Amino acid sequence: MNSLQEPPSRVESLSEISRFRAGLHACFTRRGDTLFELADAMLCAQGPVRSPVELSLEPEFRRGHGSVYDALAAGRISQDRLRRLLVGVSAPARAGEPLMFAIDTTPHARPDAEYADERTMVQVRGKGGDRWLPGWPYSLVVGVQWGSSSWVDPIQARRLRPGEEHTDVTIEQVTGLLADVRATGKQQPADPPPLVMLDAGNYATDLTHALADQNVQLLVNRPGFDAMPRS
Repeated sequence: MNSLQEPPSRVESLSEISRFRAGLHACFTRRGDTLFELADAMLCAQGPVRSPVELSLEPEFRRGHGSVYDALAAGRISQDRLRRLLVGVSAPARAGEPLMFAIDTTPHARPDAEYADERTMVQVRGKGGDRWLPGWPYSLVVGVQWGSSSWVDPIQARRLRPGEEHTDVTIEQVTGLLADVRATGKQQPADPPPLVMLDAGNYATDLTHALADQNVQLLVNRPGFDAMPRS
């Protein structure tokens, strides 16, 4: 019987997935094996996952349902490692063009979670108008692709704690992002500086001052003003 060779493209795709899974496993610093199986179960679920315990019913999760809550309560994930892993697989820039990223906040309303810690009032948009509800605001970092695609590459979701200034969190995210693009080889010395686009809610002057020594371009949206590019 003659064996059939896999097409090179398929072999390379499987190799990339294997490397990504190994990198993801390294991000789980406590209860790592359980969290890794939960991630596999979530990716392989055939429908929406409405509660964590449902993941224990997936064949990819080989542990008891009690370990799900143990992992969620006691498990730990290295946010820096995960961000760098996701930067490494984000879309490359076009030749001669900068890498593009966007940072914006999004609300996660939790009006019924009376015992959830650190809730603040978040603005939820809807057809009937905006509402303010208790919940958690997140600052999201995504990679933006060139061309007509509306897809973005998720890189980081950072919850804004009560009392934290949004601009300070943005500065921290941009600084970490720039370190990651250098460390992963996405940014070479001759390449144009990465372009980071920011929606309203950030102070352009504070960003400019804090990131003055960084090789980055900023495009800040300020209501009532023209967008402010910085190089």
